[in-house]
Amino acid sequence: MAGRTYDPSLIEAIEEGARTVDAGEANGPAGLELELRPCPDEPREHALDPRVWEMCKARMSGAVITPSFADVSTFRAKPPKENYPLDSGAVAEEAVLMDFGNRRIPAHVFTPEGRADDRPCLIFYHGGGFTTGSIAQLRNVCRYIAELADAVVIHPDYRLAPEAPFPAAVDDCVETFDWTVSHASELGIDATRIAIGGDSAGGSLSNAVVQRVADSRHLRLVILIYALVDGGPVPDDWSYDLYPVIDEHADGARMRVDRIKDANEDIAEMLCMGKAAQVLDPLISAAYAKNLELWPRTISIDSEYDYLRHQDEQFAKALADAGVSVRAIRYLGCDHGFLEQLGVMPQVEDMCRIIADEMRAMPRRKKVF
Repeated sequence: MAGRTYDPSLIEAIEEGARTVDAGEANGPAGLELELRPCPDEPREHALDPRVWEMCKARMSGAVITPSFADVSTFRAKPPKENYPLDSGAVAEEAVLMDFGNRRIPAHVFTPEGRADDRPCLIFYHGGGFTTGSIAQLRNVCRYIAELADAVVIHPDYRLAPEAPFPAAVDDCVETFDWTVSHASELGIDATRIAIGGDSAGGSLSNAVVQRVADSRHLRLVILIYALVDGGPVPDDWSYDLYPVIDEHADGARMRVDRIKDANEDIAEMLCMGKAAQVLDPLISAAYAKNLELWPRTISIDSEYDYLRHQDEQFAKALADAGVSVRAIRYLGCDHGFLEQLGVMPQVEDMCRIIADEMRAMPRRKKVF
């Protein structure tokens, strides 16, 4: 099966129903301009997306069981979530080995059809709690963004914890950025228009790359999709009251919030070999970074029923207060991890279009290589 499992008109409904509010009016930080993008086929306020609700019912009934965060081998063996290609098929995919001197890291490079030497580039770091994840879950997303943006998309297979604890993944992601810049000519990209991004742990890694290449003239855009920005304890100002939900969906919504909240508490053990204080390193938890003015334009995307939503919007507000150009988006009715369901969740297609628009809008600079 290929293509959408929903009517394409739902994409138009998301765009037409989008509205911008002060986040303080929506259980977010006051003063942040927040774009609310609706669930296109669930008109009730504070309701789960119908597709998310069906998944919640399956989990609550025991028909589907999610392994614990610590069960790494089971998580890695799970098949990817249901997702389908939406691109035309005219995007080439090449598997490469990036040589970093003391190690070689695989990557997948997605290039649209046709010759070009000045395409923008997106380096996308997958999520998975720093312990799981691969190209299998995001191949179709990478292909679709590459086609929509007429851009080269690079997906590195960075090293995973607990076998390779912090900062191994950070080092791999930074060196992927450097490798991309140094290979810009053969990749057919404009090295002055490079974006980086990632979902969940991949968002954390994106923020780490920003800090490590802060003086780079190549990095123009950061895309954070329900990113981990604070791996520390649950903050005092957090509560379930941040997530109003209709009574019918209350148990499902709380289950989805708890799934990430509980996993967040295990990061120190899995990523930092039990060193709890290390989780507050800004290269893991960018909320503790002191140099926020160094971020380029940043797109912060989160979900209404995701534990990380609160910290993501707080971080977006801090970036904006530091003078960074920020676009903050919340997908209503959604939960953590929906990016992996292209062709199933219409919000993913909408998000890919937003990312492509932002990439095409990256201004050109005089080449520096």
